[in-house]
Amino acid sequence: MKVIYFLTVFLLGCTIQAQDSLVNKIASQHYQIINFENNHFSGEGIRNLTETIAKHKYVLIGEDHLNNEVLDFTSYLTHNINFDNYITEADQLTIDILKKDFEKNKEYQSIVSSSNGRFSFFSFNKDHDLLDYFFQNKKNVIGLDQIYYNSDAVIFRELIARTSNKIAKAKYESLLKESNERWNTFRSGLGYRTIDDSKNQPYLFCNDFRTRIADIQKLDLSEYEHKALNKLLQSNTIYALENNQKGDESQFLKIASMKENLLENQNKIIGKRNLFKFGASHAGKDQSLLQNSPDIGNVAFNLAEKDHEKSLHIAIIQKNGKTGSFFAENNDAEYILFLRPFYRLVHKENEWLLFDLTKINAEIKKQKTSVKSGTLKKLLAGYDYLIIIPKVTAQKIVV
Repeated sequence: MKVIYFLTVFLLGCTIQAQDSLVNKIASQHYQIINFENNHFSGEGIRNLTETIAKHKYVLIGEDHLNNEVLDFTSYLTHNINFDNYITEADQLTIDILKKDFEKNKEYQSIVSSSNGRFSFFSFNKDHDLLDYFFQNKKNVIGLDQIYYNSDAVIFRELIARTSNKIAKAKYESLLKESNERWNTFRSGLGYRTIDDSKNQPYLFCNDFRTRIADIQKLDLSEYEHKALNKLLQSNTIYALENNQKGDESQFLKIASMKENLLENQNKIIGKRNLFKFGASHAGKDQSLLQNSPDIGNVAFNLAEKDHEKSLHIAIIQKNGKTGSFFAENNDAEYILFLRPFYRLVHKENEWLLFDLTKINAEIKKQKTSVKSGTLKKLLAGYDYLIIIPKVTAQKIVV
């Protein structure tokens, strides 16, 4: 049996190496260089890509979160192309709170800096700056995701300020206190959590959360309160499934919710120039990279067709480096194994590689090359371009 196992592993390894070599050879014929040095983009690669992007009203960026370089690239696009809508992997309630405060006080960064990292991705400097840019230019910012697991406190503070029901206010204050205590414990444990409802996990993961919210819903509340509480309950359901080791169900519900939210906003989107920024697993035109079902990028693809347009899907992924973290100064950036054929073409840190996946995919089919990696197949089918950043640096929490 050991001999058979060894031969199986050996042959599988040879097959994977042969596949990687073939994809590497094809990829080497279909890429351009984007020069990025001293926070400045230059070269034919970025010029050609920007011209292509400018021809599309539906542009989707699939990223690995919380590095500076993806935001440098996104900001470069927004300063060279006039987008009407910024559609992102965040919740609308939190975005609306930040927008309202921005309109009252242009120094609203203080709300984020004093929140102890509770504004999801907007707690980090460059994601925060990009949001600020769209607010300043009076563009729509559309959030499709559930409430981030550390942002329940943001919603509770808003509910305390808005409610006219004294009983509800006291209950919101109690929930805020509980949320803060749990988050502080969670952060001090560097993100460690268990499946029970002990004090070492964020409140949105817990079963007790649903019971307490349902109790408040029985009171006489405003329309905003009912909406916010329903969003909190929906978010709690998604996180509770994940917490109980039902990750596939959790992701399916998350994606379904984002699709629903996108369709509810289609009147703002159709006929406009739209920039989407989501995790790379979500932004492909076909299936999710992590699920065998269509994701948010597929809905955007279909909305573009309805608008007699074509969507453009760009994955932008690092080879190595550091990313931002809620729990430490930074984390090691993920090295993604199925991207090895592309990584092998990286030579200099200041030279990003821009791969034309439509040409690579066509050549793979023409040569009848068998791609064994299901995730690589989805990437090739779902994205028009892949950008490999040799080394990324970590975003910092706003202070």
